[in-house]
Amino acid sequence: MRAGAGMKQIAIVIALCVGAWFFFVGGRKLDEAMVRDYYQKEAHDVYARDADALCKRLSRKAVIEGKVTAMGRTVESSQTRDEACETMKTNLELFRTVGDRMGGILTIEYDYHIDNIEVATDRKSATVSGTSVLKMGESVLQYKSNFTQRLERELGQMRLVHSNGVTVVRLGGAGAMSQSDFFRK
Repeated sequence: MRAGAGMKQIAIVIALCVGAWFFFVGGRKLDEAMVRDYYQKEAHDVYARDADALCKRLSRKAVIEGKVTAMGRTVESSQTRDEACETMKTNLELFRTVGDRMGGILTIEYDYHIDNIEVATDRKSATVSGTSVLKMGESVLQYKSNFTQRLERELGQMRLVHSNGVTVVRLGGAGAMSQSDFFRK
């Protein structure tokens, strides 16, 4: 009986060591493939209009800074995680409302382009710059963004810690630009 209890204690100590290693080392390292996977999953969540999943991608310490220009007016903001989540929910609800009013025929289109990924030498964070276009219908509503974001691993999950972006919102008509125009260098 004593030998069995000793083996159980050894197994518990090994499990704790593995858990501690994962928490302090293994669960905090990242690479370029993980960064690209983060953005692919984010795109999936946008298409699914899943605000909760998008919010889970934000670190609890996230700071989202940006300038948004709509109808000739620019507004600068800095948001915490909770504020950014509320904004995402509001925007996705706006897309739902517009879609419903148009008879449900409009769909969300989302695309992003990563210009640069710079993984820190300690592999604990990455700085990503890129562009994205989120639009409803061909030109009913369009958000065109340039962003620089810092991602970190937290408890094995990739999280956005800081974002700085510039977004232009366009409403219908000839003013909306196509994705090919936006991504053309």
